[in-house]
Amino acid sequence: MADKGTVQKNEKTYTVAGYTFNSKEEAQEAKDELNAIKYVSAKTDGKDPKQVYLLYNTILDKELFKTAVGLDYLKELQQFLYIHDEIPNDKIRPIPINSELREALGEKREFTKVRGEMRKLRREVDKYKDRSVKLIIVNVVLLLVILAMVVILKTSSTPTIIDYENKLQDKYASWQEQLESQEASLRDRENELR
Repeated sequence: MADKGTVQKNEKTYTVAGYTFNSKEEAQEAKDELNAIKYVSAKTDGKDPKQVYLLYNTILDKELFKTAVGLDYLKELQQFLYIHDEIPNDKIRPIPINSELREALGEKREFTKVRGEMRKLRREVDKYKDRSVKLIIVNVVLLLVILAMVVILKTSSTPTIIDYENKLQDKYASWQEQLESQEASLRDRENELR
């Protein structure tokens, strides 16, 4: 398998970055564009929409890319800009291409559109995964709190609402027994004194 940047020669055709060219000159131009792409990618923060927007417009203004390799890179920059809200879509200029490249890029455009939608869906899935993990953690904490409350309830010696009436009746019954025994002892003393 060849590297993306290598030029392969097969029966008078040349392949650069997955594209086939009929002449060595076209292949060399594509390879030069590929090297330029690597250079500008290294010098630009590809996650900053403002920098990508400036790079995109500079490339369009100077008409730096003419082969499918360069135009493919421009399309990636354009899709990146469409996905991010910092640059309004109406400010993003279209990519000028000739009729030969229009056919070659037709299939790539469909793939890029689907890939952009997949990125957006992936972000939403990640967002919901984060939320579900947080909810699971909250549920586990709440379950542990409930279990701790049950353990405290079972091991506590203070009366609870459930058995409060029984404990209160037992307490009054023991008081009544004490009063009756003291009353009996008082009567016995009275009887002795008479």
